Amino acid sequence: MTLTQLEHVLQAHRAGSFSRAARTCGVTQAALSNSVAKLEEELGERIFSRTTRRVSLSPFGETLLPHIEQILSGRDAVVGAARAQHAPSKTVIGHSPLIPSRILTQIVGAIRDARFGSEIRLIEENLSDLLQRLSEHTVDIALLPEGEYASSIRSAPVCQEPLYYVPRRGIEANPDGVDLKSLAAETFVMVPDQCGLARTTRALFASAGLHLQVYAGEAMGYHVLQEWAALDLGSAILPQSRLSEGARAVPLMRAPGVAAVLTYRVAWHNEYRRGKQLAALLQSFQPNTRRGAATTLAPAGEAPGHLRRVR
Repeated sequence: MTLTQLEHVLQAHRAGSFSRAARTCGVTQAALSNSVAKLEEELGERIFSRTTRRVSLSPFGETLLPHIEQILSGRDAVVGAARAQHAPSKTVIGHSPLIPSRILTQIVGAIRDARFGSEIRLIEENLSDLLQRLSEHTVDIALLPEGEYASSIRSAPVCQEPLYYVPRRGIEANPDGVDLKSLAAETFVMVPDQCGLARTTRALFASAGLHLQVYAGEAMGYHVLQEWAALDLGSAILPQSRLSEGARAVPLMRAPGVAAVLTYRVAWHNEYRRGKQLAALLQSFQPNTRRGAATTLAPAGEAPGHLRRVR
């Protein structure tokens, strides 16, 4: 018994004809028929019921079919693994502008260490474009902030980072943190709903049953949010990695003792094999997280979550 004989059986079953199967396999009809006949002789029973118009699996053949498919699938997996190791390949990673550069650096390093392809290409785009690329298989995976995606998109968490509250100039906040519910009356400056930060902020407020009051204008950068807060246009919410040095910011708490965090996920299309393989590699990824010190002008001695309005 050979893999070639099993391939001939499978193609004849799919085509319903020895002649069409022979063309698919690149052999003559006589060679394919002879190959199948020798396998039937070895196994002691007919695999196909033959008529003048069509060939179809016999009951014996129906019993063998799942095993034949499994064997040939295993062959394909072996060939694919060998090609992945030896043939030059390109790994394309899409990511939201929100993904911290240090996390990107570590992920690229992990992919290189695993020798997953000979070239790594990064593409930074907004969420809608990244999701479209996943569907078109023009990126292998995408690194995105947590959210709701189409059923064809699978995702798994990669890492988290804390969210910070940047009070506008007219407010001082306790350095130990501010409770989300104490912000219900605040107005917030936002970026456009493209990178995922605006979506995350809205979801955070909605999960607490709060209405988010949004400033009429939209900033085009994370640093602009901090500048607008300093101009007293509104407060802002930012992940730790997007705070400027010396930022006037304090930890944001979902509830007393429960920090608000932004979860980053690796996403892939559920029908794209290479994406699945790469995502499986990154699901065991452990980032080297470092917590930076946040600065604030709030006075000491106040209870966590307390806001003090100043004139």
